[in-house]
Amino acid sequence: MKKKIMAALLAAVMCVTAAGCGGGNVSVVDDTDDGAEDTSREEADASEDGKTVISILTDVSRSVVGESGYGTGFYTALDEWQEEHPEVEISIEEMDQTSYQTKIAALGSADDMPDIFMLKGSWTKNFVNNGWVQDLTDDLDADPEWRDAYIEGAYDNVTLDGRIYGVPRESLSTGLIFYNSEMWSEIGYDEFPATWDELLDAVKKFQEKGVTAFVMGNKPNWPAESCWLSTLGDRFTGVEWTNSILNGDGAKFTDDEFIAALTAFQELADCGAFNEDINSIDDQEQQTVYYNKKAAAIANGTWFIPPVDTAAPEDVKEATKLAILPPVNGGTDRQNTVSGGCVWFTSMSNKVQNGAKRELCVDLIKALTGKKVADITASYGGVTPWKAPEYDAESLPQLYTEYLELMEHVVHVPVYDSCMDSGVIETMNQGLQSLLIGEKTPEDLAKEIQLEQDQADLD
Repeated sequence: MKKKIMAALLAAVMCVTAAGCGGGNVSVVDDTDDGAEDTSREEADASEDGKTVISILTDVSRSVVGESGYGTGFYTALDEWQEEHPEVEISIEEMDQTSYQTKIAALGSADDMPDIFMLKGSWTKNFVNNGWVQDLTDDLDADPEWRDAYIEGAYDNVTLDGRIYGVPRESLSTGLIFYNSEMWSEIGYDEFPATWDELLDAVKKFQEKGVTAFVMGNKPNWPAESCWLSTLGDRFTGVEWTNSILNGDGAKFTDDEFIAALTAFQELADCGAFNEDINSIDDQEQQTVYYNKKAAAIANGTWFIPPVDTAAPEDVKEATKLAILPPVNGGTDRQNTVSGGCVWFTSMSNKVQNGAKRELCVDLIKALTGKKVADITASYGGVTPWKAPEYDAESLPQLYTEYLELMEHVVHVPVYDSCMDSGVIETMNQGLQSLLIGEKTPEDLAKEIQLEQDQADLD
């Protein structure tokens, strides 16, 4: 159905571009000098000219405006809000997601949190216990139209003891298979493999041709877990096991079904499914490998849909199709699953006290998570947690249309790093780097993860 967003979107993008050049009251922190970076964070609530200063730390760069739906929506909303609030000076620091995850933890430990920041669901317990994040439940309850505009379950990963500590910014699927259909056709698969045995057969045939079946850039250590194991694990354990881990109801990482998932993942690596430099390239470099046809497929999230549409060579773009992993041998009865849901949230520091500044911060968060951002995100083919975004369906990337069709028959299951304890996830992610190159057994890794889980349960 044709919607009205595109004309407004074009104007919004022009405003964002102009704001990016003109600067206005938005100041960008240069993150190339750690010393200058730390100094810049020692800001008072008011600037020299009397304006209220609101600091923001984000993993979204202004450079993606016009390419990323969420990025374009975020900066459009930010610039429009700034224009409406000349009494405020916004100090924003941008960085890539890997650097962001390190930076935000360091700022919390140093008691130097920014006013507004991006919270990963799995960090919620730790951030709450350390007093780094503010309870937004009453603010959401005061505006039911805002609170209830999101899909069911949108707040699950950022809720602790019935209180909400962030507002959903995106919904996503993390375990999708993007594959070059022409390359798979050349080895005899006109459709993506329908069984695990067929998948292993395809890996062998690609090896014979000197082609990597799946490229993975696991240098930042989260892709193996987020884009592979969260889905693969559920195929063996089922979501009830995951919920039992989260609730402390008896499930353990040393259970046979989770070890079976780790074993299947390692066996996939042992048979040559992945690139040899798996832990030496990152999640951006893996895209280049796929674009250059050095690999026939890549497991990635919905965030990869827009880049394929805008950055991939035309022949790769035309050949790229979507699938999910085939059913595993010895798994649960439900195999039509893929990891996904709401993982990242916009949150506010506990350092923002009651008063005028807090009201401004809440209003800004509302703008950064509101309908305009959702509409723009959807218009680029991004997946939004907003229930009913408006967009021009005819302008969407073909892959996004495929994604919507695919998800009519696929069930979302939890992404491990969106809901599990952050210490557990770090142990898991680091351990997977060793597992996939044969330096660690599934049983040993399972024990290490469970030890970390035991500690988290004590905390």
